Amino acid sequence: MSMMTPATINPQALIESRLQLHYAVQYIAATAAALAEPLPDNSHTSFRWNPALKVFVGSMIPATQPFQVALEPVSLTLIVVDDQNDAIASLPLHGKTMREGLEWLQQEVSKLGADASKIVFLDYPPNDFPDHPLAHGAAFDASQALALRELADYYITTDRLLQAIATTNKNASAIHIWPHHLDIAMLITLPGTKNGHPLTIGIGLSPGDTSYPEPYWYVYPYPYPDTANLPILDGQAFWHTQHWVGAVLQSSQLTENANAETRQQQIAAFLHSALNASITLLKQNVS
Repeated sequence: MSMMTPATINPQALIESRLQLHYAVQYIAATAAALAEPLPDNSHTSFRWNPALKVFVGSMIPATQPFQVALEPVSLTLIVVDDQNDAIASLPLHGKTMREGLEWLQQEVSKLGADASKIVFLDYPPNDFPDHPLAHGAAFDASQALALRELADYYITTDRLLQAIATTNKNASAIHIWPHHLDIAMLITLPGTKNGHPLTIGIGLSPGDTSYPEPYWYVYPYPYPDTANLPILDGQAFWHTQHWVGAVLQSSQLTENANAETRQQQIAAFLHSALNASITLLKQNVS
């Protein structure tokens, strides 16, 4: 799989593909919410990138035949995978509605000995999940393969960079892709507290949201620092200060026409500089 082709893709096509992907992964979350071992932070509804299978894959579901639900992001194909990582069944979602996909999934899951009737799409707070014709009976459209591939490449690259950061930070959480905002992220916890709050740094990629419509990388220290004296960041990155405070690098700020390796180095440099800046900010006034 190519890694992040130069950004020649129409931003609108990227937004549309991101919304298609956001709805397609809801099958993973719905199955896990209904049937996986529940975890207090809801991470059982999250999923991860599986580099061997080149799919997003959800929690293991206990059943007569244990299984996971996966999604191949470029073709938007829903896959049921057994505990040996072999595909048991698959459904290309292109041309199918959300309901048709759910009916297929319930049928396949019930064959494996789990109670498929429990699988229902997750409810999110109003105005906190993007609306789209898919929510109102429209069919999936996987025809923008280039845009879907570009999005998949952002997740692959970010997963690789977060894995590298995790190896040098013993207080890093697992890497999760969250179904609510479709961000891939991990949390680093630092020693100490500030005003009674643990010190944490969130690091990840959003494929685009209400803050920025395009994909962007972020690093945010919490509790949020005072915005009066934020340090300068590497590259073209900047501090976002509306509603939340964090360092941001937008995909449109990546060096144009650079090869994949150069772009990955640019993202890595941003993540490291923003992580160091965040650690410095949090260490001020620690109780």
